[in-house]
Amino acid sequence: MASRIAALVLTIPALAFCAQRVEVTTTEKADFAPGGTVRIEHSVGELNIEGWDQPTVQIEAVRYTFSDHPEQAKALLAKVGIMKELKGTELTISTAHKRYTWAHVDYRIHVPRNTNLVVRHGIGDVTIYDVSGNIDADAKTGDVVVQLPEPAKYQIDARTGFGSIYSDFDGVHHPHLKTNEMLKIATEGTGDARQIHLHVSHGGVTVEKAAPLPLLSSK
Repeated sequence: MASRIAALVLTIPALAFCAQRVEVTTTEKADFAPGGTVRIEHSVGELNIEGWDQPTVQIEAVRYTFSDHPEQAKALLAKVGIMKELKGTELTISTAHKRYTWAHVDYRIHVPRNTNLVVRHGIGDVTIYDVSGNIDADAKTGDVVVQLPEPAKYQIDARTGFGSIYSDFDGVHHPHLKTNEMLKIATEGTGDARQIHLHVSHGGVTVEKAAPLPLLSSK
């Protein structure tokens, strides 16, 4: 019996080692006027959102899993749908993946720089860079990192159910894991105050000052 158990234990890593990463990448675009709202719902995985100067939203999604039957896995990954719905000035991006819990999805989404964001994320890290509109981001498990362009004015409300908070704006770091950690500050700056609401149930929140974009050479 002991030899059978030992053989089984040795076999499991071997089977896992045989499985290869299989991925399907798609890129979609949607015309979207600056100043509107983009909602992201039911996303799970690494979510990266970046502001840019184009009047479009671009969604690059990498669906992946590990399998020793790559063609069959690709066919199943292709069924993990990412839907877009535009109503007026609001674009909703949602992911249908409940039937495919073994599938992972990483997102890289570009939005017009002054877009308002509403994010409802599941498990995985969220990074938001150079978006100058209001941001309301909620994640269940993972870290949320937001890099805010200066010299805008912000009302920042960050909370974690269990985790830590780091902020460049208040001059105080909150590195220790705590329950119900909270940060509420108003920053100096120009223009109307932008509302930044960040909440993570299990994970950390980081609010950084975005590094200035490099100047393009005139040569």
